[in-house]
Amino acid sequence: MRRAILDAARDLFVSEGFEAVSMRRIASAIEYSPTAIYLYFADKDAILVALAEEGFHLLSERLETTNVIADPIERLRTGGRVYFDFAREQPNYYAIMFELRANALAKHDSPAETAGHRAFGYIVRAVTEGIAQGIISSATVGGIVHAATIPGAEYGAMVCGRAPEAILAHIYWASLHGAASLMLTGRLSMLPEPAQPYFLDAAVDNCLRGFVCPPAR
Repeated sequence: MRRAILDAARDLFVSEGFEAVSMRRIASAIEYSPTAIYLYFADKDAILVALAEEGFHLLSERLETTNVIADPIERLRTGGRVYFDFAREQPNYYAIMFELRANALAKHDSPAETAGHRAFGYIVRAVTEGIAQGIISSATVGGIVHAATIPGAEYGAMVCGRAPEAILAHIYWASLHGAASLMLTGRLSMLPEPAQPYFLDAAVDNCLRGFVCPPAR
């Protein structure tokens, strides 16, 4: 029954909106009493967290298949394609993971937050290896850290306390998420459908190009 609750809630949250869906609505969709659902989940937030946790685990499993790629840049590039494929094939999970009540999911004690860190760790590890091998330059973050030191700059102390690999990983993730969101919301409709994968590849390549150490003179 737990599986039936999660499957119904996943689709309803996205199609009808999280706020509009009640526990009674979910129960009706699977033809169970609302009381039965409360035996498994305390409230809608608990269902949402469980779904987001599942989604991040599924994404992590896909990303981990690229760990056999030795070159960090190529691993990040392939991981970007894996990320886009996941978003395309699992749009409802993706929306729940990143769009619906993101603040609720970001609580430090949330299982979904822990699962999200696992997926993000894939990017951090690849960037860390790239810096250690002299392939990726940490100089990219210099401007960000400098801006964060300006008096009154929001989150300045937090940014300055971050390791370069974490900042670069966030830059890469932002590029992936932005392109994936455009794809899922139909904002790439100006491009013929066969051309859209090339757009996504270009988004990844342009971001990674900024990470690569310049050739020695």
